[in-house]
This record gives sequence, structure tokens and C-alpha cells, in this order.
Amino acid sequence: MSRRFGMRGRLWSLWVVQTLGGVLCVVLGRVGSLSASVAVMLLFSFFVQAACGLTFGVVPFVSRRSLGVISGMTGGGGNVGAVITQLIFFKGSKYSKETGITLMGIMIICCTLPVTLIYFPQWGGMFCGPSTKNRVTEEDYYLSEWSSKEREKGSHSASMKFAENSRSERGGKLDSVSSPDETKPQPNV
Repeated sequence: MSRRFGMRGRLWSLWVVQTLGGVLCVVLGRVGSLSASVAVMLLFSFFVQAACGLTFGVVPFVSRRSLGVISGMTGGGGNVGAVITQLIFFKGSKYSKETGITLMGIMIICCTLPVTLIYFPQWGGMFCGPSTKNRVTEEDYYLSEWSSKEREKGSHSASMKFAENSRSERGGKLDSVSSPDETKPQPNV
């Protein structure tokens, strides 16, 4: 998928899958029969698992240098969000279970909206393409995380290999962009 649709397709897929998961959660809270509840729950769980996979499919592209930190924050944020959701909607008797599940679905849909704001200068986002003002390459983006001293030591080499491999996230036809000259100052990305 990523070679054909690139990062834009990945972000759209993430948004659609998360939103459908939220819609199915709303439906689950409104369904009245056991058999329908089981069917909706199976579909809901499919979309939840797909959303988790797609989320962790975008995470490596945020920062190659801080991949562990970003992965940990993403996973930990999901767990904290689950605990907070349980406390808000299911602790005590403020809401019935059905109303809590419906409100949880609405919360999922609302929390999906920030996905539309994700933007990478070299690949673009959901609604706009790559930056045309400053032609930013994958190398520029990932090299900006390293200081000149770290580059002299060669600490950035794994990031440069990742940048080279991540060109496929442009989608469609791949642009032929040469690697940047590492001696010139890199633009702030």
C-alpha cells in the first residue's frame, strides 16, 4: 500500500479506520439484541486492531532518532486513554453501560480528528501535498535531528538509511531526488 498511496494514503486509512471504529462503538451502545451486539462487537474489534496497527505504521516516520520514545509515548498514551475512558464512562452509576459505550464511541470519533492535522513537509498530509516553499527531502528531515558533531562521528548513518528507504512514502511515481550534501547547513524542518 505505501508504495502506491504513500503517507497521504496511510493517514487517510488511519483516519477512516479509527472513525469507523468510533461509529461502530456508538452502534454497539445502541443495539438491543445479543446477536447484533456480538456481530457489531466483532466488527468494532477488527477496526480497533486495524487502527492500532496503522498508528504504529506512522510512528517510525515521526522521528527516526527518537523512535523508542515516540513508540513508548504512543503505547503508553493508549493505555492511559483507556484507563481515563473507563473512569469517565464506567465508574459509578452516572451513565448506564449502553450510554457509556455510546459516549465512548463519540469520544473516539472526536479523538480521531487530530489525525487530519498530521503533516510531514517532505510527504504532505491528508489534505495538502508536500511543502513547495522549501523543497524538503527525506534526508533533510531526518538529518535535522542530528548536530554537526554527531554527523561527524557518523551517528546519523542509520537515519540516512531510513531516509533513503522512506522515499516510497511519497506515493505514486517516486521523485528522483539525490542525497543532500552533508557539508551544507540543513534547513530547519
